[in-house]
Amino acid sequence: MSDPPTTENYPEVTVEEVTVPTREGELPALVFSPPPAGRRPAVVLAAEAFGINDFTRQVAATLAHLGYVTVVPDYYRGAGPEHPESYDDFTEVIEHIGRLDFRRAALDVVAAVEQAEGLDAVDPRRVAVWGYCTGGTLALLAAELRPELAAAVLFFPSQPTFAELDDRHPVHPIDLLWSIGCPVLVMYGDEDPVMPAERLADLERRLAAWHVDADVRTYPGAGHAFSAPAPPLHHEAADRASWADALEFLARHLGSPV
Repeated sequence: MSDPPTTENYPEVTVEEVTVPTREGELPALVFSPPPAGRRPAVVLAAEAFGINDFTRQVAATLAHLGYVTVVPDYYRGAGPEHPESYDDFTEVIEHIGRLDFRRAALDVVAAVEQAEGLDAVDPRRVAVWGYCTGGTLALLAAELRPELAAAVLFFPSQPTFAELDDRHPVHPIDLLWSIGCPVLVMYGDEDPVMPAERLADLERRLAAWHVDADVRTYPGAGHAFSAPAPPLHHEAADRASWADALEFLARHLGSPV
């Protein structure tokens, strides 16, 4: 079992910048690839609201090191936070979340899934989405829009509901849970204000009522964004346990990556 991502480098992993065509213009993305070894499973990684920063790159590199081709779409399309490593100041990132077109960003994650499915190194039947925070919301929406995915790994989705519905937020993600067709792993800290006990109970009720193959896990003492590599967000025990849970879930539903 792998430890959570660190700053360790993986020289066997290659990184390529690609452009993914979408109906609303070009989407920049990164493709992290392990050494060639036949057709592998793939993960589409939706970054947290800070955008593609060192943490996101390290998660992607670690997944590729473990054998998963990993595609990371830039759903900000080059206009993300100027200080993506600033975990001690949420002013800028909150402004970007407020301006984000979640509809387009979710379709960007879907476009990245289609990009992964078309890669020669990827088995298109074994593609999963994986996301953190706002990226967890976008990965959830992608799973709702693409029920044929192999799996969805969702680290503390930040927006199970939106403050209001409009053109950029046309539906509450929690109201589309019924459309998920793949196994889904949902992870929250038990002290996360985004998902208090009563909201978690409603989430689990919906998943059960709609017969979604879901595994909902909570981690004691952890708040929101417990995987973030900086205090006060980081919770070591939850980070380690959730990483192990995510890898086990991925291997169970995508098969061996090597």
